[in-house]
Amino acid sequence: MESWWVFWGLGSALGLATSDALLKRFFTGLTPYGMVLLRLTYTVPILTLGWLWIPVPELSLEFYMVVAAALPLEAAASIFYMRALKTAPLSVCAPITAYTPLFLIVTGWLLLHEALNFWGIAGVSSIVLGSYFIHGGKRQPGNYSPWTVFWEVPGTRWMLLAAGLYAVTSALGKLAVLYSAPTFFGLFYPTIFSGFMVAGYPWSSRPGIPLISRPFLGFLVGCCMAASILCHFHGISLAPAAYLIAVKRTSLLFSVLYGGFWLKEGELSSRLIGAGFMVTGVLLIAVWGN
Repeated sequence: MESWWVFWGLGSALGLATSDALLKRFFTGLTPYGMVLLRLTYTVPILTLGWLWIPVPELSLEFYMVVAAALPLEAAASIFYMRALKTAPLSVCAPITAYTPLFLIVTGWLLLHEALNFWGIAGVSSIVLGSYFIHGGKRQPGNYSPWTVFWEVPGTRWMLLAAGLYAVTSALGKLAVLYSAPTFFGLFYPTIFSGFMVAGYPWSSRPGIPLISRPFLGFLVGCCMAASILCHFHGISLAPAAYLIAVKRTSLLFSVLYGGFWLKEGELSSRLIGAGFMVTGVLLIAVWGN
């Protein structure tokens, strides 16, 4: 397995982190459902342009069954993700997504029969350990238990739920890619997911006008997310799901930097130490994990 997939994973990470930072900075006045819709509103039209060049492969019943199974899980994960982004600092909640690769060791084996070698597991574990130290910077002497951050900051609990669900949807997404084609699925899935989410609009708080009140900023969110999606599905066709998602989770490093320098969230040094463990994990995966 060649290592070019690492660059696709890093591209997906940077696009996701930038999109999250823009949402956190400018759109947290929306409900979590509204934040999901805003991202889709500006991302899907950009991706739609790709249909001019991308052929539609022959699709099997298994493909549609996998997509149908993934959609409700993706919806729940997206709502949890945006609720976390809305209620907690970006540099605190974003690192929780590092747990997705850990969960993917199990779901990737169950759904995809992907077995990771020692260095692959060590790399994923290092990423998770980095998340531990990021939260360790908050603890006081006598109460040094970074795991209690899940109970102190509600947003991190929502992100942990999202990370678990994304472990399942990532494995299902890999199956769907294998049943179709990576770029095709990168265009198809967000479009179908957008329709799935819009179907819930009549029963929501109906964000309406706020979705289009800042079109330029929304367009930037859409561009970043579209780039992230296309990089993700191209990369996941080249590498085990746990490896690609582990590299994609370096988005949390970019999120910590955005949180520290742009959003002025504080505690940058301790969170960068944890991010260093995560980068080490990425190197272990990329160099020795295959």
